[in-house]
Amino acid sequence: MRDLLNRRRRAVHELPPLEETVRGSVLVRRLRCGKPGCHCATSDGHRVTYLSVTFGGGRTEQISLPASLVPLARRWVANYLRWWEAVERVSAINRQLLRKRRVSERSPRRSGRRRGSGPRR
Repeated sequence: MRDLLNRRRRAVHELPPLEETVRGSVLVRRLRCGKPGCHCATSDGHRVTYLSVTFGGGRTEQISLPASLVPLARRWVANYLRWWEAVERVSAINRQLLRKRRVSERSPRRSGRRRGSGPRR
């Protein structure tokens, strides 16, 4: 049981700060502005980066990111994924701990009388 508790402690200890997390995906798209004289009319288009988040009900929010914020947004998304994975690891460890505790509570206790061993009525 001590090993499980140590694994759980390590999983939590290795996490980045919760304040530096964001759920979503960083997307890079190429857009054409529609001006006939612009270079995008004949090339790949303008590079635009977004943070995209989908909510329940299908609503999507996109935040346009300047190039200077793209590394920060990518790091925060990666941090979110690390937190999510840690929650799953800790949850698996906690399930194992519950199983072990359940087994230890089931072991017979010598209280004198056992259930169902009394006189019949």
